[in-house]
Amino acid sequence: MSQEIHTGVWIDWSHGRVLGATITMSARDGALLLAFIATFVTVVATRLWRIVTFACHQILASGGEHDGLYYQRQLILRNTPTPMAATGLFLRQAWNWRGHANYPLLRTLPWAIGGVLYVAVFAVAAIFSSRISDGATQFRLLAAGDCGAFEPADRDALQQKSTYDNSMASVYARQCYTNSSAASCNSLPVSSIRWTGTSVECPFADDICAGSTGASAFKMESEVINSQSHLGINGADKYRVDYRRETVCAPLITGSRFARDVNGSEAETLGWEDNVLTKYLYGNLESRNYTHIYNKYGQNMHIGYGTGVYVSFAHRTDNYWKPIDALALDHRDITLMFIAPNSVLHLHQNDDPVFGANIPVVTEDGTTYYQPDRYVSPIACADRHEICNPNNGICTSLVGSGEIMSSAREERLELDPVQLATSFLEAQELVAELTQLKLPSDQWKREMGRLFADALSKLQHQVTEYATGPSIAVPGSIFKAWSASANSSEADEQVQDAHEAMCKSQITRDAQGTLNFSILGLSLLLAVGFVIIGLSFVLEPTTIFLQKKSGYGATKAKRWERDENLQVMRMLFELRYAGRWKGRTDSFPTTISKDRFRYDADYLGEEQMYQEIRHKAGGVKS
Repeated sequence: MSQEIHTGVWIDWSHGRVLGATITMSARDGALLLAFIATFVTVVATRLWRIVTFACHQILASGGEHDGLYYQRQLILRNTPTPMAATGLFLRQAWNWRGHANYPLLRTLPWAIGGVLYVAVFAVAAIFSSRISDGATQFRLLAAGDCGAFEPADRDALQQKSTYDNSMASVYARQCYTNSSAASCNSLPVSSIRWTGTSVECPFADDICAGSTGASAFKMESEVINSQSHLGINGADKYRVDYRRETVCAPLITGSRFARDVNGSEAETLGWEDNVLTKYLYGNLESRNYTHIYNKYGQNMHIGYGTGVYVSFAHRTDNYWKPIDALALDHRDITLMFIAPNSVLHLHQNDDPVFGANIPVVTEDGTTYYQPDRYVSPIACADRHEICNPNNGICTSLVGSGEIMSSAREERLELDPVQLATSFLEAQELVAELTQLKLPSDQWKREMGRLFADALSKLQHQVTEYATGPSIAVPGSIFKAWSASANSSEADEQVQDAHEAMCKSQITRDAQGTLNFSILGLSLLLAVGFVIIGLSFVLEPTTIFLQKKSGYGATKAKRWERDENLQVMRMLFELRYAGRWKGRTDSFPTTISKDRFRYDADYLGEEQMYQEIRHKAGGVKS
């Protein structure tokens, strides 16, 4: 089963259309986007600093007389492009103005601390911006593979695929249904499906059930299985279905009514001596007048447990096995399992109704073992299924798998075509199909519980397999329901279309190195960032224009223009009559003519600092 992750835009409907909007990227593209986000946050931080310093400068700007520290602080706010640079200047200012201004520490240290905090906040933001993908859904959308229901080409292909699927489901259930922390448990939408087990009365006729009366059976019920959250069929709320399965198992007696030795001509026909074969009579197997046959030589062949399984589906007339009246139940699939211990011996006596062993066997070295009480121990299970519409709370009755789809189509359930297509996948597997592996010598209820967990595990894997293709390469074909007969009714065509849509609706937790990004998160980040960037460029000229136009805050506007570095330089030169300047309110003041001047002294104000050498023709030469 090749699972390829879909890259691009999709919606995780478990979070809704807005919060669930997701973009999945490859590892390379995701790394590039993360790098862009970190850079973008840095740019936003720089431009936001410009807004902050502009606002602070304007708040503090005022006419009248001030000391030198004030003017320096205003110049730092006006001209320092980064908070770290401003922090350094404020710290140096606090140190150097000791004894030369009132409260220099109180007037500068808060600004230095503010710069440090600003840097810290955006440093954390830059770091966590690279983790923006963590806020997106943990799921990935599977790319549609060889989608559809797999149909094996022949019996051998069916057996090969069933064996593989059963083994895979069993291994997964052992690993993940008891301990979901294993790495292999992080691929399916949920690690496990919970279930409960209780002792109940035997559902079959009293004269066929073994064990104590009143609670001789074991009932297993799954939790309500949601098509989205448990099985990963991605869809809006209105397209989801709930599913529940129930299995009740009970050990059966094997007395003379149900077990007979094969003798005479019948034994000769089968090629064995008298009393070697035992027939079990729980219903005819096609044209044969027995259900199961066991060879007693199995006790001496040094082999472990073996099983035989027979299934009769409710509401079907073509069943391979037809159970006797004592086992027949309406609206239930009946599974009959024969567990043969063969050569297994027990060290201790065991009164279990299935694995009971109380016949002592003493070996040559004096060790006592106990043989099983019966050659074969039968267990019968009754399976029922239920499908619910979570949108109105209406459910089908608990029925067999052959009846569940007709029940789901009932108008009172109000399932739409997508919900009907989803239901089709959820009622296919029985506990019986997972009994081919040898059973350990253990308490029978525990073993039935393991089989039930295996069945739930297989259900999880088969739903995923519908979208991705077969789990093992065996001869067969893919049945695509949407390519069915052209004579289908409109209702059937809607269900067929829903089957096709399911090919692109399966989600998984297996990231395969891809990265998810929330489209909402990205959109908000970019929107806020671009607003800040844009505002940083228009805030200054717009504010200055309005201040001058209205007259309110005109002094503050002039202070902002005057405190710009190049304007300070212009005023310095004009103070010493160095050049003729224009652009007193521009970002870049320039000289009117091509004046050239020289800086001759070390300290401003102590002596003449600039000499102007004018060219005879009006130019300047050095």
